[in-house]
Amino acid sequence: MRAFLKGELHPYIFHMSWTLNKDNKLLYFRQMGEWYLEDQCIQKKVEDIEGTSGDNMAATCCHAEPLVSCHYRDKPSVIPCHDSPPIDKGKPSWWTANKP
Repeated sequence: MRAFLKGELHPYIFHMSWTLNKDNKLLYFRQMGEWYLEDQCIQKKVEDIEGTSGDNMAATCCHAEPLVSCHYRDKPSVIPCHDSPPIDKGKPSWWTANKP
């Protein structure tokens, strides 16, 4: 995980069986710098996204750079999330527990 967050490895993340639900998966992807989709495009059909068609959906919905945000201080992140709440009660911050 440290090599991934340092940018030394570039795997595709496609499944997180260790998460509680779909909402948490989205938050983890965002925090890990692996989320590129605009909020207005999440779980929508192309015809339901305002201003898009099959031709310009990528321009409307997708970013070239990841959309990073902090959610939990005790989960891996590409940016420090010290001020975010923990999700795993009683466990140390990921940043404290995983110092190189």
